[in-house]
Amino acid sequence: MRCTICKEKLLKNGNTFQCKNGHSFDQAKQGYVNLSRKQSKSGDNRAMVEARTRFLEKDYYDFMRQFVKETIQKYHPHTLVDIGCGQGYYTKTFIADEKYGIDLSKEAITYASRNDKNTLYIVDSIYDLPFEDHSIDMVVSIFTPLPLEEIHRVLKKDGHLLLVSPGIEHLYELKDVLYEKVRLNDPLSDHLEGFALVEKNEIHRFEDVSDPWSLFEMTPYRYRSPKSGMDRLQQLDHLRVRFSFYVSVWKKEG
Repeated sequence: MRCTICKEKLLKNGNTFQCKNGHSFDQAKQGYVNLSRKQSKSGDNRAMVEARTRFLEKDYYDFMRQFVKETIQKYHPHTLVDIGCGQGYYTKTFIADEKYGIDLSKEAITYASRNDKNTLYIVDSIYDLPFEDHSIDMVVSIFTPLPLEEIHRVLKKDGHLLLVSPGIEHLYELKDVLYEKVRLNDPLSDHLEGFALVEKNEIHRFEDVSDPWSLFEMTPYRYRSPKSGMDRLQQLDHLRVRFSFYVSVWKKEG
């Protein structure tokens, strides 16, 4: 790792990470380290983390998680970083010799660290990754914005990016409740600047969701849905929903 202040290498001494310029960062009792220079609270708050946890712990997304885990294992990464890892639902299942999860939400990272002692969880921005140049074998991004320049910088010459993004009809039935007219998601492009596509998979499953409101609260739709649609959704105690994901792997170029 590298210091977020001066960009020098961070070395661990006991429960402290320190660079040669004397900047130090202590591990919390839960095991995570806060490298963020932001003083204000950022990322998902406790209510958002709890809503996501309620939904994810019912394992509706487990089929995707298992597919991602198996895909990662084909590439045998020594070092792996899960950017925007949230509370570690996916991260904790991944296999690598050195594994990191990074998210700006202290609430999410605290939860992740309590439940996974095989990963070093870090509170920090994904737009200024605390890793040295060309030091990571694989970066994983699951429904996370892509800081492509940073990902490219930290990946080794032959490193890979594993990307999970929504399929064309992902959550169609949820959107059908929320909106008068449903807009399908865009298909996954075969072009990503600085990367070459290695493999692209699309996986699907229908599930009867017993708490559709918790699903809604962990999606971007909570920010841009009409009140009438949200009122309709709150009246439902279950909803049959299709889950559709692209799981793609990209190799660093240049």
